[in-house]
Amino acid sequence: MKAFLRHTLLITSLAALIPTSQANTLPIFDSHSHYSLADSRVLSPAQIISRYDKYNVIGAVISSTPTSKAELLYQHAPKRIIPFLSLYKTKANKPNWMLDLNTLNDIEAQLDAFPYQGIGEFHIFKQDTYSPVLKRIIQIAGERSLMLQIHGDAEIVDRIFEISPNVQVIWAHLGTKPTPDFLASLLKRHPQNLYIDTSVRDGEFFDDRGRLNPEWEGFFIQHQDRLLAAVDTFSTLRWLTVGHTLSKMRRWLSQLPPDVAHKIAYQNALKLFDRPDLTP
Repeated sequence: MKAFLRHTLLITSLAALIPTSQANTLPIFDSHSHYSLADSRVLSPAQIISRYDKYNVIGAVISSTPTSKAELLYQHAPKRIIPFLSLYKTKANKPNWMLDLNTLNDIEAQLDAFPYQGIGEFHIFKQDTYSPVLKRIIQIAGERSLMLQIHGDAEIVDRIFEISPNVQVIWAHLGTKPTPDFLASLLKRHPQNLYIDTSVRDGEFFDDRGRLNPEWEGFFIQHQDRLLAAVDTFSTLRWLTVGHTLSKMRRWLSQLPPDVAHKIAYQNALKLFDRPDLTP
């Protein structure tokens, strides 16, 4: 606990060094985050939205374990939150959901009962490419025009489009091989419905002087319509220090041409989720 508090104080102090006006200027739509049971014990839905107001986050994709917490946050701010259905009943399901047919229990009933716009984020890697559970999840998404948000290998992306070519996919964290050339090859292979979120990769875009790496700059410009800014609040600490994460994100976005930065920061997400009402 002491280590947690020391880390929190350090990150908060670093964030305080960045002027508020600079940190909050560019609107952000967070295309990948979570509001878990542990988070809800520390931060209420009102406190989450207060953080969004403070740091100019105009909307967010939220999933949770249990999924009822995403529902709770959506009910508090339905105009700001895009809820995605989690496949995990508990964290213990995370490594093996694709091997357990019980994963499919109640999925369609939950989708009938609540206005989820997608399924995920779910973790799955190439050894489970032909999981029958994955196949059914992909089919459900296609039948219901739901998005899928995956944390997995390129083979999983290929499998999704093999089964359901028209489903829209958000590939989390710039995939599992986050290099500009490799990502460009996937976007070329799937030119219509593949989007990539930038969550947890912000530190990789800079050189040792804090400048945006030219290879990443070229990638962002070339693929500006297919990229989504994202935070990924994978822990309560991540929520408590979200201002620091957003400041780092805005540092690399600010080094792109303004029209490109605005697309990645929020415009692509508003178009993808059909939320023109959130336009700043």
